[in-house]
Amino acid sequence: MLPDVQPSVPAQGSSIFDVAREAGVSRATAARALGGYGSVSEEARRRVEAAAERLGYSVNSVARSMVTGQTMTLGALIADVSNPFFARVIRGFTDGARGAGYDVVLVNTDETVDTEVHGLKLLTEKRVDGILVAPASEEAGEHLVTALERGQALVQVDRFVPGLDTDVVVVDNYEAGYRAVQRVIAAGHTRIAAPILRTKGPDGRANLISTMLERHQGYRDAMAEAGLAVPGAYAPGAHGRAEVRAVTTEMLSRADRPTAVFGLDDSFTLGIIDAVYACDLEVPQQVSIFGFDDTEWTTVVRPPLSVIAQPAYDLGACAAQALLRRIQAPDAPRHTHVLPTTWVERGSIRNLA
Repeated sequence: MLPDVQPSVPAQGSSIFDVAREAGVSRATAARALGGYGSVSEEARRRVEAAAERLGYSVNSVARSMVTGQTMTLGALIADVSNPFFARVIRGFTDGARGAGYDVVLVNTDETVDTEVHGLKLLTEKRVDGILVAPASEEAGEHLVTALERGQALVQVDRFVPGLDTDVVVVDNYEAGYRAVQRVIAAGHTRIAAPILRTKGPDGRANLISTMLERHQGYRDAMAEAGLAVPGAYAPGAHGRAEVRAVTTEMLSRADRPTAVFGLDDSFTLGIIDAVYACDLEVPQQVSIFGFDDTEWTTVVRPPLSVIAQPAYDLGACAAQALLRRIQAPDAPRHTHVLPTTWVERGSIRNLA
């Protein structure tokens, strides 16, 4: 038999006995209704909840979790919530979580493995019921493997660590990048650049992110298929908007500067635009720009940007559903959910054909 839970309140507050007396039920019934366990009639539950609200009584979630085995919280390890793409992913995720009665604890990793390791430790110590993660590296996932081995429910979103046995929610990044570059080549462009994210992990290795790698491979394959070269200067490594601006400024200052530049994500596209402005070039007359992610600002700049739009909110909502299912059925088969992207043609690509 499960023990009765008596959630604690501040010394000056109402007690579980006060709530029970106010609702006209036993202390055990009040504890079960507020603790979320055991059998309680709907009528009794409504009376207890109404009494608790009138008395300003709050449930001690730690006490409840000792009985139910759940904290009713989920964690999220996300690169940067200030990035509009991840902000929409998190909105979809939190809406899905709250609809099921869960709260969300968010940790920004800033695309660094060290911060991700620390964040994972923080979330597991708080005993969250499940964790959403956008891995900072596809090669440094030992901490995630360890969490899985300890029974932690995990779902990967936007990118993934190969071989990590979790549900995954992504778009077809390779195909989207490949098709976008094909369109730009069809417009007559032969010199197309695409900076790629490269940072260092805790052991000095490069952090490789599956999302960026797949998009970049799609770019390279489309170029190769058309018989076009990709000089090293057209695919420099960078981390964050400022570095993208620096490497793009350098390539746009070359005599053989690219006629089009592909932003592999929202922050990269912003860095590319910064560089174009710094070089006093006009879009699309002197350089064309296209990017991944269709955030609000892409229609405000002039000309509006041609982009690959991905369903960021739906990625987060789907990830929430997958994680909640994983919590309920830890041993169920893992699934990879691939959501569609859409090419949005605007005015930032000059037709040279």
